[in-house]
Amino acid sequence: MTITLPDKLSPTRFPNMSLQLAAILGFVLERQFTTPALAELVVTPDGHVLARPKGEPGPLAHIAAEADLRANLRRLGMAAGLDDAEWSEYAGLVSQRLGIDLQGGREGGTGSV
Repeated sequence: MTITLPDKLSPTRFPNMSLQLAAILGFVLERQFTTPALAELVVTPDGHVLARPKGEPGPLAHIAAEADLRANLRRLGMAAGLDDAEWSEYAGLVSQRLGIDLQGGREGGTGSV
């Protein structure tokens, strides 16, 4: 049986994962890990992460700092024990869906998401 990337990163494997990070991860992997799921997520040029849950009209709300989210997504990949191919796939999805580079760039902050 092959374990897929979403299986390795699933919030069910990480009981201390915040609902907020689970929602963001669901957005990245195009899976629903929370109710409601995120309908929209944007990283602004000045480093803020804004999101809107599905089914909720209105403006995007600030949910995190980009640096903290980057650090948490990197730590999640390490904790999940991703191999090189899985890490590359994960980093590609994060880059495509969020515009955040996990491969290089500055090291993230110390806060949690």
